[in-house]
Amino acid sequence: MSEVVVVATFTAKPGMGDEVETGLQDAILRTHAEAGCLLYALHRGTADTDALVLIERWISAETLATHAAQPWVTGLSVLADLLTGPPRVELFRALPAGDPNKGRL
Repeated sequence: MSEVVVVATFTAKPGMGDEVETGLQDAILRTHAEAGCLLYALHRGTADTDALVLIERWISAETLATHAAQPWVTGLSVLADLLTGPPRVELFRALPAGDPNKGRL
């Protein structure tokens, strides 16, 4: 099995960043308890505070697929009216380099 890194970008409608952040909190707490979740961290833009990014790390594509089917993930569809469009979800594989503690998430 090979680890998977996910970058999920949520772009809130102007002024709705706080509501989107609040709406993601329950999913974050539940996801942290999932088998296979190595990292699930929310970030917010400094220049554009309506931009939110989840950076995730999973032990495998299989555990990521299980995560994607969880009700706290599928339930995030309730945030659709707060967003400019669907979240952008990109999958990556890590390319560790340099210092092993600093060269990967």
